[in-house]
Amino acid sequence: MEKDNLPSKDYIEYICELYDDVYDDRIENCCPPMAGKARQKAGEYWMPGERAHHKSLITFQNELLELGIKLSTTKLRKILITGGRWTTKRSREIAGLFDTYTRPVTEGGKGLDSDIAIRKIAEDLKVSIVTVNVNLPYKNVVYKLEERSKNAVRCARYKERLKGRKKG
Repeated sequence: MEKDNLPSKDYIEYICELYDDVYDDRIENCCPPMAGKARQKAGEYWMPGERAHHKSLITFQNELLELGIKLSTTKLRKILITGGRWTTKRSREIAGLFDTYTRPVTEGGKGLDSDIAIRKIAEDLKVSIVTVNVNLPYKNVVYKLEERSKNAVRCARYKERLKGRKKG
C-alpha cells in the first residue's frame, strides 16, 4: 500500500475511539443462523430483528458520514482490526497463520517474507489475497508527518476536547 493511503496512528486511534465498542464473534456472532445442517452454533447468539450487542460497521459508517468521514466498510474493518476493536474467527485464523509464516525460523516460525506469507495463507485457506489483507492489521502506519492531513488535524482537535472533558 502506498504511504499516501496509509492511515496515521492518530487516525486509527481516533476512529477506534469514535467506535467506542469492541466486536468479538466469540461473544456475539452477527451472522444470521442458518437452517439445517449448515446451522452455526455461534449464530444462535443473535437473530434477525433483535438488537445486536455491538455497533455494526454499516451503522458506524453512517455515523462517520455525519462527521464528514467517508470510509468503505473494508477500510473501516481493517482500521478496527488494527486498533484491536474487531476480531472474527477469520481474522484470528489469518493473523495466527501470518505470525507463524513470518516469525523467524529461530523462533519456531517459517521465516517467510510477508508478501509470500499472504499468498500462502490465501492458498491454504482457499481465499483471495484481498481477503487475507483485509483481515490483517496495517503493517505500517504513517507517524508524525510534517504536513498534516485534514484527518490528522481533526484527530488532534478531538484529543484536545477529550483532555478538556477529563479535566473538567
